[in-house]
Amino acid sequence: MKKSYYFSELSSSYDGELQDLMTDSEGNPALKARLTEKRQELKAILPMIEFSPEMVLPVFYDGFSFPNAKAMTAAIMCEPDDGDFPSWNDLSSNVVIASWATPLLDAVLAESAGELFMVTAACLEFIRKFDTSAPVAEPSESESGKNDEEDGDDEGRDLAEAGDDWMAEQGFDSFKS
Repeated sequence: MKKSYYFSELSSSYDGELQDLMTDSEGNPALKARLTEKRQELKAILPMIEFSPEMVLPVFYDGFSFPNAKAMTAAIMCEPDDGDFPSWNDLSSNVVIASWATPLLDAVLAESAGELFMVTAACLEFIRKFDTSAPVAEPSESESGKNDEEDGDDEGRDLAEAGDDWMAEQGFDSFKS
């Protein structure tokens, strides 16, 4: 998936933040509990939307659906400083917000940087859901608390194989025999 430098950098940071939320210090699945905690702490972390948006973005994890993929694909190609970057008012017509996320949306939009953050949040969630060129992530706990592997969504590639493929793409020798 082609994306602007802005979204490329932030999607990497967002992915890292999500990886940190996946498990607790003992390696147990913790995503659902940590997302709930972040959502409850929104007021306290809201000032971070301007300087560290990836730390706040998880409050909207699985909070969007995208009926117009073409508009979202166009949006992720834009930089905030160029004249083509969509406003939240324009982009929101191409995004459906989950009912549980509406109070979060209202809180964010009350901030001066809220509209930029909401465009960023929607675009990064779109990337997270639909970027097939992203590295294969470890099995994750979904919003329902189930491990994705338990759902039978195994693509037949284990993490070691995916890592080896990624290393080969970066120019390193493959460890495959």
